[in-house]
Amino acid sequence: MADKLQILHVASWFPSQVHASLGNFILRHIDAISSVHGGEVWAPVPVKGSMGSLQKMRTADGEGHLASGLPVKRLYHAATRPQLLGVSRSVAAEARRMDWKPDLVHVHIAHPAGAAAVAWAQRWGVPVVLTEHWTGYHDAQATPWWRRRAIKDALKGVDVVCPVTADLGESIAAWGTSAPMHVVPNVVDSDRFRPAEVQTLAGVPVGDARRKLEGHPLNRILHVSSMHDGQKNISGLLEALASICGQDTSVRATLVGGEKAGLDGHQSWIDNRSLADRIQLTGPLDGDGVVKAMQSHDVLVLNSRSENFPCVIAEAWACGMPVMSTDVGGIHEHLAHGLSDRGFLLSAQADADAWAGAFLQVKNTAWDTDAIRAYACAHFSVEAVAQAYDTVYRQLLRPQTK
Repeated sequence: MADKLQILHVASWFPSQVHASLGNFILRHIDAISSVHGGEVWAPVPVKGSMGSLQKMRTADGEGHLASGLPVKRLYHAATRPQLLGVSRSVAAEARRMDWKPDLVHVHIAHPAGAAAVAWAQRWGVPVVLTEHWTGYHDAQATPWWRRRAIKDALKGVDVVCPVTADLGESIAAWGTSAPMHVVPNVVDSDRFRPAEVQTLAGVPVGDARRKLEGHPLNRILHVSSMHDGQKNISGLLEALASICGQDTSVRATLVGGEKAGLDGHQSWIDNRSLADRIQLTGPLDGDGVVKAMQSHDVLVLNSRSENFPCVIAEAWACGMPVMSTDVGGIHEHLAHGLSDRGFLLSAQADADAWAGAFLQVKNTAWDTDAIRAYACAHFSVEAVAQAYDTVYRQLLRPQTK
């Protein structure tokens, strides 16, 4: 690969002391890029409260590094109204301290940091790449006018937009940008998310490994999400699972995610239908817990009302697991309608009976788990995403011939 570029990443969302998991998918994108290129990460973080708490955060967590060694600067600043004011000030203060010039600026989510990042890129005379995950582009009228204006101002100075799905790219284009689109999907750690190692006893596979090697019918269903009913349609998913359990007494389902207070209503629904021994709510699991859950289940299910392309699908595929999902957002860009070689895509309006019928087909299919994993690695691995961004960067920086 050609010489390393020095990229200034400016992230509107990024994990911090204020929000430990906010923008985890952005961190993974930057981590992938940093396996190839150098630079620095700036993450403006608004803080509500006293100046003392603000200073404490700055001292404890103002700077750090990614696993690759890339420096991370969390720009903690007092929360302001409008929000853009505090972000702009924090970015400007850091820019004035810089002793290096980036080859380009890479903005991760346009609002609220995009406008400030674009302004400084223009001052330095370097191009801007925007990676976008925000689902709000799909419904512009639901977005406050001041946010629409800030995003449109940022989009005017962007040279290339990298949406995580083509579906999202179409919605972004409708906001008026003429910048070219280059889809780069979310990234999955395919070294971590992988099929379980085969465990043997006296040379004979045991446990889940034996079960899968012997071609046991699929009957362990997994769901992983925030468990927010408005988007993830957990109430509809429970109806579907109840229907599936009614037709197959061997089925067991595990739903991972959400906080206890938000799960009580779902647990009551399960208890009232005498399904507590069939459907389990675990609450949140750490990363290792999610990996183990995927390795010990047979099929991932999502019944979302809206999505871009959820990372959990790529993670399931990296583990060799088929996926059942509703056709929302950009999911159809990687999963064909009906029964296909990586799972089953249902209509967004599919009812519980339709889910039960689809599951019966999935259960009775002999899945090529190696091929499923190979697809995930080819499209969503660190190497694949890093190469995709390197291509975007090189094309953008290539001297233009007249």
